[in-house]
Amino acid sequence: MITSLTRLGRKWLYNTKLRHKILYTYLLLILVPLGAYQFVVSDKVSGLLINHVTYSAEQGFNQTYAFLSYRLQRIGETTDVLIANPSILRSITDPGTNTDIHRQLQDYSDLKQQLRSLQDGTDIARVTLYVDSQYVFGNESENFLPLNLTEGNACFERLVENNPKMLWCSPSEIETKGTAANQYLYVVRSLLDPNNYKHTVGRLRVDVRADTIRDILKNADAVENSVTYLASSDSRIVLSSDAVASPPPFPLPATGTLQEGTVTAELDGTYYLYRPIPSSQWSMVTAIPIDDVMKQSRQLRNDLLALLLVVALAAHIVAYLLSVSVTRRISHLTGRLKDVEKGSLIPLAQTQGKDEIGELIKTYNFMIDKIATMHEEQYKLGQEVKSAELKALQSQINPHFLYNTLDLINWMASSGMNDEIRQVVKALSRFYKVSLSSGRDVVTVGEELKHVSFYVQIQNIRFENKIRLVADVPEELLGCAIPKITFQPIVENAILHGILGRVSREGTVTISAAREADDLVITIADDGIGMKEELVQQMAAGTYRGSLKGSGYGSRNVLQRLQHVFGEGYGLTYRSTPGEGTAVTLRIPAVLPPEE
Repeated sequence: MITSLTRLGRKWLYNTKLRHKILYTYLLLILVPLGAYQFVVSDKVSGLLINHVTYSAEQGFNQTYAFLSYRLQRIGETTDVLIANPSILRSITDPGTNTDIHRQLQDYSDLKQQLRSLQDGTDIARVTLYVDSQYVFGNESENFLPLNLTEGNACFERLVENNPKMLWCSPSEIETKGTAANQYLYVVRSLLDPNNYKHTVGRLRVDVRADTIRDILKNADAVENSVTYLASSDSRIVLSSDAVASPPPFPLPATGTLQEGTVTAELDGTYYLYRPIPSSQWSMVTAIPIDDVMKQSRQLRNDLLALLLVVALAAHIVAYLLSVSVTRRISHLTGRLKDVEKGSLIPLAQTQGKDEIGELIKTYNFMIDKIATMHEEQYKLGQEVKSAELKALQSQINPHFLYNTLDLINWMASSGMNDEIRQVVKALSRFYKVSLSSGRDVVTVGEELKHVSFYVQIQNIRFENKIRLVADVPEELLGCAIPKITFQPIVENAILHGILGRVSREGTVTISAAREADDLVITIADDGIGMKEELVQQMAAGTYRGSLKGSGYGSRNVLQRLQHVFGEGYGLTYRSTPGEGTAVTLRIPAVLPPEE
């Protein structure tokens, strides 16, 4: 580990520019202490803020919890008054009231007065008594409803199933006509027959105003964007201080299991306080976004960071001025050395100074003078080598064609074609006269077309004028530069391996040209027998070695010469369809030949 750190430090020391070393050292001496100070202060302040906010939130939560528990308990005690009222039980259990209409009406008047007396308008909005439908007031709809309406209701079914003293229900568990959603919370209880506690003679429902409870819950929202809500044991929200609140991402404990204190949890950047309410089956939950708690801490951190940036900028300016004053001449020298890498050999003005930097500048100027002299000599030598290589490649084509032509003359002599031999020799002399091109290696497209026309003329003497040559080159492109003897090897392949492969041994070679941006694209196409895709790929790769004499050699030579003159980005491409013909495309720059 120590060795690696030493190696890394040495690499930095030797590879970093002197100006940067001065800058970094100066900045580190200022920024590291300030940065450490900012980090420590931000961390301490963040901890203090979180502790302060969470303490305040817990205090507000506990106060709200105590007040809410008291209100819910008081509502529950109100229902005790009704449940324990002997006149209510007598009115709905005495068999004699079933036949006495006057007595039922009197009981209805008394019961209604008692029920309305509990509707204080603050907490309790309505008290509803579910009684047997045989009573004349059983379907009164305001304070009395038939008992059978409680059947199938989720709230009352849970009351029957769990058999608690009283049960709190959410709005979704009780459906009441004409009641806005989430307007009330509900307390339900069963009225049992005093002579038979297994028999339910009625049920009581108390509608508690949700707005009243919501106002209480809002008192626990001590932090901006915090939310407090009542949640059931399965973490469903019953009532919230915020309409868009989401349930806690963890199951809440059952009622009665956490009576001694408030439980806290921190999940996904949210701080939770929750505690079951003894008088209900719900828990009170407060969710506080830690991000909002940290706003003040972040603001302080941002202020310190802004101050640090200002100090860093000032330090950078001072360090830069100091480093420039020390390294100006060195930077100038290294900049010129980079220019040397790019091929620019410009000496430095000899500055005054006899120190080490002045000696370096003097040595640099001497070195530049020597390199410039060497480059000039090397350039001349390179031009000569390149010209020799191109002539060598071109010289390989001439013997190849001469061999094929002499072979043709030999064949014609054996056949006694003396007149034809004279024509071939005459055409051959014209062919080589154009090939010489006054010693030039690069000719025009027009000269190259003339050159290949003599070749086709020679071939037509042998093949009875069955080869047609069509030139479709715009006049403005005839003056473009092209290495000499470029068309002839490709046309030769088109004739020998394409057209002569047809049964009729007759066909056409078309040479066309077009300009594409700064390039000249020349296409030499024949209507011969074509090639298979595998052979096309071998030709394009320059790996084809055919069974026919000279097959593929001429095309490889043309490709090498094109890339030798114009670079690797130029050359030949092949396109062929068996039975239809082959097209060879040459791409070269559209430039004029060099002046002699």
